[in-house]
Amino acid sequence: MSHTKKVILSIILFASIIFISGFCNAANNKEVNDEDELKTAISEAAEGDVIQLKKDIVLKAPIEITDKNITINGNGNAITRDESNWTPSESNGTLITAGAKAKLELISLTLKNSQKYGVQAYNGGYVSLNGVTILNCGYGAVLVNGGTVEVKDLTLQKNGTPNNNGIEIAKGDAVDEGNEPVIIMNGTISSTEKENVVYVAENNPNLKEFEVKNTENTIDKILVSDNKVVITDEDNNVLYSSNEIKADVDVAGEDYVKTEDKTEDKKEDKKEDKKDTTPKTGVEYTLGLALLVMTVSMISIFALRGKKITD
Repeated sequence: MSHTKKVILSIILFASIIFISGFCNAANNKEVNDEDELKTAISEAAEGDVIQLKKDIVLKAPIEITDKNITINGNGNAITRDESNWTPSESNGTLITAGAKAKLELISLTLKNSQKYGVQAYNGGYVSLNGVTILNCGYGAVLVNGGTVEVKDLTLQKNGTPNNNGIEIAKGDAVDEGNEPVIIMNGTISSTEKENVVYVAENNPNLKEFEVKNTENTIDKILVSDNKVVITDEDNNVLYSSNEIKADVDVAGEDYVKTEDKTEDKKEDKKEDKKDTTPKTGVEYTLGLALLVMTVSMISIFALRGKKITD
């Protein structure tokens, strides 16, 4: 086969691969218009599928996702509860739950009017919130129930009755041993309410430990400050502070350092970098003088030898 034919066949093969790949990716985007279509799309979803909402969706029952890695793109639409015709799943009254072995990303979506929470990461489930707004949910906005919640872009309004409850950290009775709550900050969070934007569940005997993390490039941070968790902005100002954490609950995470303390640390670092200007001791002075005398002596010897040679 000639070199030209080989090149042509290679180009055709490469183009075919690109076309097939593009076709497969397009097939992984599923558009839905109502609750039945949404639940069917979730049930039939393959790894990495993206479900696109074409309009607002009203749920008559909670959505529960396990053992799947999918994205729900709301495209600016909302998922809400049918208040007149709502059937919880046993004790679960949350709109969307990512359970065991599930990884769920919610994009450009509003969750509202839930019986309990807007979204839940349960028993090892992972939820990523990107361009998500949550409001008017009966118990709270987000429940970190032995799972992981990653915050990329989250807006909270009033959730919880009567008191506000934003992101709640908890561990239910049915959560497996070793599945502890984790919150990861990877962007920004804002709330119209200041109280309990992060809330550590009280009277929760299963909650013995949890973790807070920050990605390298996050703007807002979640940090540990004494017996509370705080969220700070890019200038290290505290935006929100949690309730007090009970003494028997261990919290893993980066400690909050006040801005003035950071400034003092930088000053100390600069002091260490400066040239040492302290007075020399007697020993140092004597050694210096001895070196000077030796140097002068050597110069004198060489000068005398030079003079003898010329003579």
